[in-house]
Amino acid sequence: MPTNPTSNSPKEVASRSAQYTVAVALVAGLGGVMFGYDIGVIADAKKGVEKAFGLETNAGNNLLVIQTIVSSVLAGSFLGALSAGRLCDKIGRRWTNVWGGGFFVVGCLGCALAVTPSMMIAFRVVMGIGVGFSSVAGPLYIAEIAAPWSRGAMVSLYQLAITVGIFLAMLLGIWLTPSDLWRLAFGLGAILGAGLILGMLAMPPSPRWLVGKGRDTMALSVLKRTMGSIPAAEEELEAIKQKVEEESGTNFLKALASGRALKVALVLAIGLAFLQQASGINAIFYYAPEIIEGIGLKDIEFKLTAALSLVNLLATFIAIYLVDRMGRRPLLIGGTILMMLGQIVVGIAYLWLPEMGTGDTTTNEVSIAGIIILAAIFVSVIAFACSLGPLVWLVISEIFPAGVRSVCVGLASSANWVGNFFIAQGSLSLVDYNAGVAFWIFAGFNLFTIAFVWYLMPETKGVELEKIEDFFKGNGAKERA
Repeated sequence: MPTNPTSNSPKEVASRSAQYTVAVALVAGLGGVMFGYDIGVIADAKKGVEKAFGLETNAGNNLLVIQTIVSSVLAGSFLGALSAGRLCDKIGRRWTNVWGGGFFVVGCLGCALAVTPSMMIAFRVVMGIGVGFSSVAGPLYIAEIAAPWSRGAMVSLYQLAITVGIFLAMLLGIWLTPSDLWRLAFGLGAILGAGLILGMLAMPPSPRWLVGKGRDTMALSVLKRTMGSIPAAEEELEAIKQKVEEESGTNFLKALASGRALKVALVLAIGLAFLQQASGINAIFYYAPEIIEGIGLKDIEFKLTAALSLVNLLATFIAIYLVDRMGRRPLLIGGTILMMLGQIVVGIAYLWLPEMGTGDTTTNEVSIAGIIILAAIFVSVIAFACSLGPLVWLVISEIFPAGVRSVCVGLASSANWVGNFFIAQGSLSLVDYNAGVAFWIFAGFNLFTIAFVWYLMPETKGVELEKIEDFFKGNGAKERA
């Protein structure tokens, strides 16, 4: 691919831009694979961990230890995301991703070699720090590299990478868990971290970060490849430089106090990040084997969990295809409505199961209610993959001013990990008591999400990053692109 393209036909410009940005997004997306792999690996490895550390009984203390092992990675992710914003500004988006890969490698190897629950928890925290770094730096890097017309699809590749990671982990779980090879499952995760390190070292820095550091020539070189033509690159560079000059000397607190635009954007981003987790999607993936076993499908729960993750992966392609055609708002609202309806069906169907919703786990026989529950869970996963899954990361990465973007993305991502932590920490007890109640709660959160998006979120399809801030000024939420 030529470094200095000369043909400016729209078709060739789009082709050159797409080829390069897809490559960049795929490499940065390895952080998303790490994210997803962590979700999937613990779902399958829980039983092996319980057996290895003598936590097989559902006594109160054992249940707490298991929940802590599951959720400890999220505490680390919160810390990583909270500090990643500043790190992105200091060393760049690319090097923050590299650090994320390094922490993930250490955490995976430590979990594979853990000999006590405490050691397991400690290295899960280290894994989480790596995932937290990449959850901020990955989408941010992709959004700042991609051209406006492809930004939605490119950032959505990060969510696709998460689904790939979940599926990969759960596929391995079918093979490794029955053989009690859960340590190998954790160890193999180190390959993903190493891949992110090597891949990001070969990638260019973000052009917006380069301009902020006064390295305009290098920024233009990157933009020539991402925008597809010299005129488009020069125009984009001037827009970035103008915005950087306007925001020169402005820190986060000053920007927050200067007007309502950043406040509205921050409320939207933090709200969406938390509500993505409150939708209940990771409760499904963390505890899918227990839920499936509870409706009477014992012994095939791991295969069905892998099937859920495959459906999640495939459905994400729908969002990638539609996000830059339909826009963010229609997909987000429509998908969340469908997910809520699926969860309501699950809640109703649980009332029909025997033993107050716990199901018959002694046989492989499943009732009609169990089949309805399983089908509705699949519908909920598909709906999430088309909406809240990819679009939350996209919106978070594109709605903030360049001068404070990395800090704000870090804050929003931290909110995502807080929500994830509470879901992981509390869901097992709730599922163990009555999974139907859990799905009613998740449906309620999704109803709130629909109203939240409707009233607060603008449409940003095809809009340059430097112009999106204007939507949050004046009438803000009422303005639409």
